[in-house]
Amino acid sequence: MTIDILNSYYMMGLWEGLSPVNTFFRDRYFPTEAGDIYAADKVLCEYRDGDHGMAPFMVERADPIAVGRQGYEIHDYVPVKIAQSCPLTLDDLKKRGFGEAILTTMTEADRAVRIIMEDIERLERRFSRTEEWLCAQTMINNGFSVNEMLDKDTIGNVATVQYYDALAGNDGLYTFGGSEKWSESGRTFADIAGTVRNICRGLAKRGLPAKDLIVGVNVADVLMNNDDFRKLADKNSGIIVTSGIEAELSKYDGVTLLGVINFNGYRLNVIVVDEQYKAADGTTTNYFPAKSIMVTAPGAGHLMYAHITHIDDAGNYTTITGKRVPDLFVDRKRKTREIILESRPLAAPKNYSPWVYAPNAVA
Repeated sequence: MTIDILNSYYMMGLWEGLSPVNTFFRDRYFPTEAGDIYAADKVLCEYRDGDHGMAPFMVERADPIAVGRQGYEIHDYVPVKIAQSCPLTLDDLKKRGFGEAILTTMTEADRAVRIIMEDIERLERRFSRTEEWLCAQTMINNGFSVNEMLDKDTIGNVATVQYYDALAGNDGLYTFGGSEKWSESGRTFADIAGTVRNICRGLAKRGLPAKDLIVGVNVADVLMNNDDFRKLADKNSGIIVTSGIEAELSKYDGVTLLGVINFNGYRLNVIVVDEQYKAADGTTTNYFPAKSIMVTAPGAGHLMYAHITHIDDAGNYTTITGKRVPDLFVDRKRKTREIILESRPLAAPKNYSPWVYAPNAVA
């Protein structure tokens, strides 16, 4: 039986067999779970209040008091679409590939298979970076805004999703006062710990956990220049080894654990994030701003996917579900073949504002 490597379902199998691209925000805070991949054009986003109420003490023969249902909201969203392609021309097949022996016996058919696999891996890396950006932006802005392109140079639409009520205010945002910034002269670790404690208390009052303090690179410099912080980090280095958190974070480029620190009763993993990507204008940009901080917990959100619709040569429509859906376009006249990859992700919180972002923590 001959296997068609360019069949959409077979290519999806190839994608699933790739080694996963490690992305910090997506992996730690937005796992894709059972039920997060939809066979529909829209996905349902449900998020609710946290719960930190207590059960009451009752008189022996009294009737039990009913617990009220937690408030929640449900919205349906049309996820944004990510799409990119890699064309394969006859000229590409005649050229010696990167890393290929100078005197090679590789045929054009062999070279086509190798190039296709390289294209698959390259597209997966690019899509993973886009999803990482989407997850980071969702936490930073408690929502996101993306430019949906008509072509390489033309913006067709600006898609905006917001996970809070603008009239009620954004519980996911903390604003530093001018003299409160950690880089101000005379600021002590006690001052820093007080700010972090207040942010954690805000989450705790809403029944939400605080486990991680994410900091940008400039904030990390300020913390490491603070003698009290550095002493605490050294003192707790044994906790880091036994918890396994350092090994877990070591697979992410640009992500480092500074320490496990007690901020006036809240013990947090202090994680500096210096992940970078190449923006559309060609500049190298940080996923997380250098002067900012954020308090949250692993698994605070989830990454969902809507289906992709294809049309075959006979004009039949096919709906395909998955994180990545590949397709193939063949132009026999020009002797080209183009692998197209599509995905429709939506990053969303599981609770109302399960993260608190604070820009400009340092000057």
